[in-house]
Amino acid sequence: RICRYSIPHCCYWRLCFATRLEKSTRTRTRKTSNALTMGAMDVIIASGSTMMAGGIEPLALGKFTENLKMEKQRTGAPYPKIIRMFASRGVPGIMAGAVPWGVLLGSSKGLFFGLGKACGESVLPPSIQGKSRAVSLGAFAGAFQGVGIAPFLLASTRVNQAIAQGNKQATSLSYSFTILGNVIRTEGTQAITRGMGTNAFKRALDWVVRFYIRETLCDPIRERRSKGLKPGEKVKLTDIDKLWTSLAAGGISVYVSTPLDRLLPLLQQRDSTKTTMELFKEQFKGGLPKLYAGAVARSAHAALHVCFLMFVGDKIKQMFNK
Repeated sequence: RICRYSIPHCCYWRLCFATRLEKSTRTRTRKTSNALTMGAMDVIIASGSTMMAGGIEPLALGKFTENLKMEKQRTGAPYPKIIRMFASRGVPGIMAGAVPWGVLLGSSKGLFFGLGKACGESVLPPSIQGKSRAVSLGAFAGAFQGVGIAPFLLASTRVNQAIAQGNKQATSLSYSFTILGNVIRTEGTQAITRGMGTNAFKRALDWVVRFYIRETLCDPIRERRSKGLKPGEKVKLTDIDKLWTSLAAGGISVYVSTPLDRLLPLLQQRDSTKTTMELFKEQFKGGLPKLYAGAVARSAHAALHVCFLMFVGDKIKQMFNK
């Protein structure tokens, strides 16, 4: 404590000002530190929740619908025949590829999706609301996801390519775990980034469309329920509302992004010497029936993926925040 009568008058007020300035600086620093800590925790919880949801998805028929889609594109056989083929092998046939790569890829999709969405929430100003905010968050989440999972998709593409070429070792786990190292050794580190830009754009487009569709489906629900509310009250969506709108958004979105989805594996193949535009044009040579082969299974797979990351991820996040 400063004694007013022990020092000159001018010095006393200078010391008072300095003391108050120091206290104010300490308070602001403490508040800033707490805000940063809380912000970091929000990002960790958000990305961790969607990572868990993404890891569960392949075990809940997510990988099965993906295999169904790939087999339909490869053979063109009727869906009942393909399903009987998988079912005839029992649980290993239905869950083929789910462990470990399905879970690993699903977890990484969820992790980078949650990370991108959380970063978008922290960057976007509060003035951006509604569909504009949803579309912006979708772009953030999709771009982060596309860049983050590109190496895993490259590994998956190369393993599938080796299996199609009759390489018996490609079905072993040891081959899967060493594939990225072999690619870097033989083709250089630039091979890891091959198709990364296309994947980031494709994922951003996917999630922009999905967020937009979900908000569009939710708008009539909010409008209908807002009629009996008091001023200032907000409409609350039920879990059923969030569930079916997430499933619908995922299922519808594939009809927008299918051309890019078919293009990406071709870019990541070892013998892909054609330009991106040449490969893109080739996708349309067989017409729309060939381009959208497997669209039903692709739609089911996307619906599950969106449901787990948007709905299940939010439920897990709520558990952590309780």
